[in-house]
Amino acid sequence: MSRFSRLPTSLPLRILLILLGVGQIVGTVGLVGYLSFRNGQKAVNDLASQLRHELTVRIQQELESYFATPHEINRLNANAFTQGLMDVPGAAYGESQLYQQMKIADTLALVYCGSAQRGEFFGILRSPTDGSLELTYSNQSTGFLRQFYSLDVQGQRTFFLREADTRYDSRQRPWYKAAAAAQKPAWTDVYIAFTTRLPNITASLPVYDRSGRNLLGVCAADVVLPEEFRTFLQQLEIGESGQAFVVDRKGNLISNSTNEPLMREDGDEVRPLLASESEDVLVQKTANFLADRFDGFEQIERSQQLTFDVKGDTQFLEVLPFQDGFGLDWLIVVVVPESEFMAQINTNTRNTVLLCLAALATAIAISVLTARWITRPILETAKASNRLATGDLNQQVDPSPTPITEINALATSFNTMSAQLKASFEALRHSEATNRAIVDTIPDLMILAKGNGTYLDIIGGDDAPGHPTLQPLLPGQTVQDSLPPDLAQKRLYYMQQALKTGQLQVYEQHLQVDGQSQDEEVRILVMSEDEVLIMVRNITARKRAEAALRIAEENYRSIFENALEGIFQSSPDGRFINVNPALAQIYGYDSPEEMIQNIENISEQLYVDPAQRQQFKILLKTQDAVQDFEYRCFCKDGSIIWTQIDARAVRDDEGHILFYEGIVQDISERKQREAKLRQQLEDLKIEIDQQKREHEVATLTSSSYFQEVQQEIETVNIDEFWS
Repeated sequence: MSRFSRLPTSLPLRILLILLGVGQIVGTVGLVGYLSFRNGQKAVNDLASQLRHELTVRIQQELESYFATPHEINRLNANAFTQGLMDVPGAAYGESQLYQQMKIADTLALVYCGSAQRGEFFGILRSPTDGSLELTYSNQSTGFLRQFYSLDVQGQRTFFLREADTRYDSRQRPWYKAAAAAQKPAWTDVYIAFTTRLPNITASLPVYDRSGRNLLGVCAADVVLPEEFRTFLQQLEIGESGQAFVVDRKGNLISNSTNEPLMREDGDEVRPLLASESEDVLVQKTANFLADRFDGFEQIERSQQLTFDVKGDTQFLEVLPFQDGFGLDWLIVVVVPESEFMAQINTNTRNTVLLCLAALATAIAISVLTARWITRPILETAKASNRLATGDLNQQVDPSPTPITEINALATSFNTMSAQLKASFEALRHSEATNRAIVDTIPDLMILAKGNGTYLDIIGGDDAPGHPTLQPLLPGQTVQDSLPPDLAQKRLYYMQQALKTGQLQVYEQHLQVDGQSQDEEVRILVMSEDEVLIMVRNITARKRAEAALRIAEENYRSIFENALEGIFQSSPDGRFINVNPALAQIYGYDSPEEMIQNIENISEQLYVDPAQRQQFKILLKTQDAVQDFEYRCFCKDGSIIWTQIDARAVRDDEGHILFYEGIVQDISERKQREAKLRQQLEDLKIEIDQQKREHEVATLTSSSYFQEVQQEIETVNIDEFWS
């Protein structure tokens, strides 16, 4: 004891803290390093086995989910085909169902059905260029050439896009033959798609009539393998050089985690790439090992974990058969070099040692710093705390260094707390004043009420801007005291719903205040277990504005629909966007819809002289408006009429023309009257000229000179004259 008494009073705690910190870290570092080194090798095999199994199971699950969807879609489409909800032979309707399926199942490239009658085809295609959805079909009306149409957001066909140059017979396609031969759901082998020229696999299902005896056709769904499933394989964590791939029983590479092409061109023929032909050495060696070990891929019947060597490096391998019950029979293969695991373990061991050493150094430094300051006036801190508790917020303690770091930190924390507490009280007073000012300016009536409908506090009331009430509201009143019975019952219902669900309740009510109709929006917010905040907003002006807007819209629609003149909106590329019944009638169409659908090129289909359409567009581009523009146009029945148009160009904020709109009048009768009038003028001119000549003759014969000549002629003897 005498030996310890000679030491400074502050040293024991400091030395003890240092020794405890350093001893704990040194022991931890030694133990962790020893265990890491001893157990590292054993963990390699366990980790490799676990990783292989986990990866193969994940791939199996992904394949199951990936290839289950096409068969479900085929079942739905087959039912629609049988029930007549989809017109496969005629392609007149049914694309909306296929469109919705393609929007949901983004892994599908094509959903379609083929008819057994003449091989008709009907489906929705995902464009390989931009991913847009297109309707495609072929039948007798198209000469069995595939035609493609764009679709709107509802899945309805809009514009014709293109036409294939070869005849298409669904009955001759592999997907049709596979399902028809199996008489049940089936998968095709991997093949090159007719449209996309990409490697596909197709799920197909035969469709029978309601008797179940007669084949109506086949419904199918295409999956583009390299574009979708490969992404999943590439995202698997298999180390830096590990690989995962899927092969069929023939050894064809279905997909893998590399970026190499999965198809190989042999001259003019394109075929799937064999796994043994892979450019990746690990994939190639693994495929050769499995083929040699089991005498072909067909002999692998269960999941197996194996090892083999590639250039002296041990490879961990797991192969798992995958079968979906519809014909798919593939193998899932995961291979990881042993070096991947050892490198990771060595790295982890090295990192552990470095971290332990860093922790040791940090602990020593912290222990030394902690032990250097061990005293602090506790009493001063306690007294300051008592004064603070009595409401004196201007309290600070001396933060001078002490041998006890904890107490020194306590003093600093106390000073910080005192300053923050003082600032918080100041902020609270400021916040209360701000909130009160905000509440006073809010035009809403706010009521704090209990769950039974008793008012606790009212903000606003008769003095709230725009919120006259039925009667003055006072704390202690109830909902029944302030509202008519029906509205009171409604408010109590929503109050209970708010308390029950904890969610904001919003509803509207209509009442009479001082003989005036008033519309209000009521919001009920839960404040506590049995208290709610009721906010009432006068929305009378908004309701009147909405009603006026509806009336204006109805008036505009009425004018548009009932106008005697034709009214239109058209795009610069030559399609009608909107037309009224009068315009459709002028051009001989039964409805505006028929006119919009049938006229795809205004210049070519409507104008007798397409150059006039170009002149019309130039005038709108340069002048933004055109008046009294006359042109001849074709009607639906091929007849020609005269029309007059007044139009303007509608532009966006940047000055680009969005569309044209205007008024069209049939002036054929006026043109006929003008032509008739011109003819009458010509006839009148001829008549006037004839009358003028007759008058001149009459004037000549009545003159005295003509009379004298006539008399002389009468006195002449003709016979003597000629003799």
